[in-house]
Amino acid sequence: MQPSITPNSHVSDNAHWRSEAAEVDWLLNFASVEALLLQRHLVSRKYNPSQPRVPAGNSDGGQWTSGGGGSGSGSPFFDLGFGFEATGGGEATTDTTTTVDSTGEETWSSFTEDFRDDGSLAERQIVNRDGSSIQSEFAASRETNARDERHTVTLPDGEKTTFETSDQTQTIRTGGPDGEVLSRALWTPNGPEPDATVQQTFAPAILFAPGAAQTTITTALTLYTWFSTRNRVDDLQAVLGFNAREYAPGTTSLEPSFVGQLKPDEVERACPRFPEVRSRTDDAVTVAGPRSNYPSDAVYGTAVHTNLKFQIDDLRDPYFRAERSFLKSAKEGADDRGVRYGTRDSLRVDVFEQLPDGTICVYDIKTGKSGLLPGRSMEIAAAVRRYFGSVRRIIVTEVRPSR
Repeated sequence: MQPSITPNSHVSDNAHWRSEAAEVDWLLNFASVEALLLQRHLVSRKYNPSQPRVPAGNSDGGQWTSGGGGSGSGSPFFDLGFGFEATGGGEATTDTTTTVDSTGEETWSSFTEDFRDDGSLAERQIVNRDGSSIQSEFAASRETNARDERHTVTLPDGEKTTFETSDQTQTIRTGGPDGEVLSRALWTPNGPEPDATVQQTFAPAILFAPGAAQTTITTALTLYTWFSTRNRVDDLQAVLGFNAREYAPGTTSLEPSFVGQLKPDEVERACPRFPEVRSRTDDAVTVAGPRSNYPSDAVYGTAVHTNLKFQIDDLRDPYFRAERSFLKSAKEGADDRGVRYGTRDSLRVDVFEQLPDGTICVYDIKTGKSGLLPGRSMEIAAAVRRYFGSVRRIIVTEVRPSR
């Protein structure tokens, strides 16, 4: 079947469309070629529902395993130039669609989706503007609410990390689907909890450290950024979970432990004020009035953030704060407390909620089209951990107005 191609729905201004018609036509032509290549080669590497799993009774029982070569029979892979690999074997799909972002405003440039006969999503291949890519595979649903999927993120330099989620458990592997298990965590009502049966193998994750720790951090943030763009589309909420780990007395680091899409009520159980933050954000948008009344999107966003801050400040709750500034990195003799907005080398956290069990929920409020950049989300998590000290976990999620 000839794959269909749809432009990103963000383009609605006819005049703008006409002025950039040549560029858009080029993008669509390129996407058409890309889709044909994907259709031609990826048919041999569709997800195989009978793909072997680790036998029950092992520490990673039930997890996907390719049996020595990706997601199929182990035949030589095709390098398509997009960071995807094909390994042969698997189920055929009946419908392929490619969507291109012709606005240039998304972090991704295009994605291709393959659907089964029953209409369920089998695979998705995302090409990001920074040169990274994400290959997502979704098992045929055996249970209505069960998750059974894996996402392999490939960075521009070829480094890979696979995030494999089975129901509430996520396994992170270095190097791809057959790589070494870096960590395993269970999403609980309180947030991500490391699996005690797995020896966590992260190197001490000093912020932006070289090697495996850096790759894992970057790939986790890349996947979270994609998930965040899907919040409204999938009716799910992207979350990024970090767990604090002590390596030596006085030495604690943050490790990405869970990157996924959850139902809103699952997020609420871990971060009870999540619905309130969404509601108050909508109220702030109502008070701010139409975006057209403001000279720029930035000024409009400031008005929404300011009103949200007033709402939360009026509560006078020390465990629920808005618009707090933190230093980006530790400096000798520096104290995060009382940092003024606009201070050099500081960043502002939109809303945070501090829970008695050591969980900090960070809500990043977005009123424009751009999302939370990967580097910023890690900076936020690191700054919050340093400020609060004895943090058990940090959960980051994005909140956008519903209207």
